[in-house]
Amino acid sequence: MMAFSLAHLRDQLAASPIVSPYPHDLAVAIICDTFRQGSQKPPSQSEWDKLEKWVKNPLFREQVGMLAHVLVVSDLRKKTVLYLTADRTPLARLQQFFEEVNPLTAEMIRSNAFRQEEFLRKWCSALGADIEGETERESKERLKTLDYRQAVTDLRKVEEARKQEAERRAKMLQEAQQKDAEARGWRE
Repeated sequence: MMAFSLAHLRDQLAASPIVSPYPHDLAVAIICDTFRQGSQKPPSQSEWDKLEKWVKNPLFREQVGMLAHVLVVSDLRKKTVLYLTADRTPLARLQQFFEEVNPLTAEMIRSNAFRQEEFLRKWCSALGADIEGETERESKERLKTLDYRQAVTDLRKVEEARKQEAERRAKMLQEAQQKDAEARGWRE
């Protein structure tokens, strides 16, 4: 199988007009048709409903729409079909993808090159697909570097550390001022 060329997919996405979000039912149909083209039974409507509840993601429908858009306007659909194997169900692939792609919004994916690459890489990961020009290890490292959720977590940790350091310095300054005042009072 040919590996996914992220550069080629991103060029195709850049060349396609930005469209309004696909209606959810249409987006689901596009994704299901992709699985059918790969000779796999797509999730039923009740399985889609369960998936939406399971991922507990308010952006789920938006992300379904973006996946459908990317499948339609690029070679992603054709490549996806090649990687659909019987070892994983479509539902398992979708669960992994939508769990991992949270909290990316459609706007982030459309307007930010890093978030778009992350979105595409997470789909490739759910498929078990190779990325052109990369070893499996390099692909995992790049995805780890791009991980928005981890970046937000890291940013929160840095902000918390800065806050704690500012509080520590303020306390030390207050203690120094108190000692200085006490020393002055003793001398007077």
